[in-house]
Amino acid sequence: MIEVDELSDYLDEYLEEKQEVKNLTQETIKKQTFNISKFIEYLESEGIDELNSDNVKKQLRHYRRHCLKQRGNKRTTVKTYMMNILEFINSEDVQEEIQHDPIKMKDIIEVKAEDPETAKKRIEKISLTWQQSDFFLDTIEQSGNKRDYAICRTFIDSGMRLKELVLLNKNDIQVPIDENGFYIMPKDTNEYIDINLRAETTKGELKDRTTFITYDTLDSLNAMMYDRITKQRKNVHDVYRPVLQRKKADEEKTREELFTNIKGQRIGKRAVQDLIKKHARECDMRIATEGIDCPVNYSKNVSVHILRHTALSHYAEILTVAEVQSIAGHSNSQTTDKYIHIDREQMKQKLKINNMRSNSFI
Repeated sequence: MIEVDELSDYLDEYLEEKQEVKNLTQETIKKQTFNISKFIEYLESEGIDELNSDNVKKQLRHYRRHCLKQRGNKRTTVKTYMMNILEFINSEDVQEEIQHDPIKMKDIIEVKAEDPETAKKRIEKISLTWQQSDFFLDTIEQSGNKRDYAICRTFIDSGMRLKELVLLNKNDIQVPIDENGFYIMPKDTNEYIDINLRAETTKGELKDRTTFITYDTLDSLNAMMYDRITKQRKNVHDVYRPVLQRKKADEEKTREELFTNIKGQRIGKRAVQDLIKKHARECDMRIATEGIDCPVNYSKNVSVHILRHTALSHYAEILTVAEVQSIAGHSNSQTTDKYIHIDREQMKQKLKINNMRSNSFI
């Protein structure tokens, strides 16, 4: 949560960072400052002491209604206000303090509770099928970026949240680590490997929880670590070969964090979001270049949350609601139930196979 009287400090930092990244004009900065400051003033006038995950959407809705009815602003004007405010509320620092999922405009306008069946259809639309997620991973693999490939494989396998992924330590993966800092691969290639998500990294939980990755994803983590301790160097035959960098190799032996940026420090949430969007665009370019018939617009639809939804939807095809709830870290089983999709053709196929087995004994 954030104390309302501290929001102005967060706003100053947010606008300063935005100015550096986007190089906005002074006029744009002035307008955004005014729009967001008015929201903060409204909270103070209403006696709201803090913003937290329980009240943030409610206060945004109240402010939107206040602008429309008490101030008499036009809907288009209020939409601009809310877009500026939402971008601030969804900024990395504010979102982390309030501990809420990204808030969209429709969350502010739509007050009615979402019908469970509608929610299921919405989740199904924004989840990738096995084939579509494999295409996404294959595209990243073709780019040759081993870190990005390992990150996205981990998301699609585990269904963890963004904050949980960036805070992963190497020893959170429940397999032994050798003297060089690499994972010792299990003998069984069908093995599912436990990941311990520590309570301090999870959303509102008081205890650790467990999710899983596959053998192939663990292998991609080793490939990522090998890549960051080597450098491609051309030999006498004009062929590039990986050459071990001893200083980086020594650092890897005792490294704590699993995923790093180019400076060798723990990767940030924004960097992960950006790399997923980058590879999503590459997917669309590949679809256009190769003339692939694909219903998915990756640039528009693929994000961190879509990869989490994809993983949980895949788990829901195999596991019970209670088991998926445990993996997802949902406090309410109704949230998990949204990921259970009923495929009638798949049901008929299962019944057909079962019937064939029964008849084989006659």
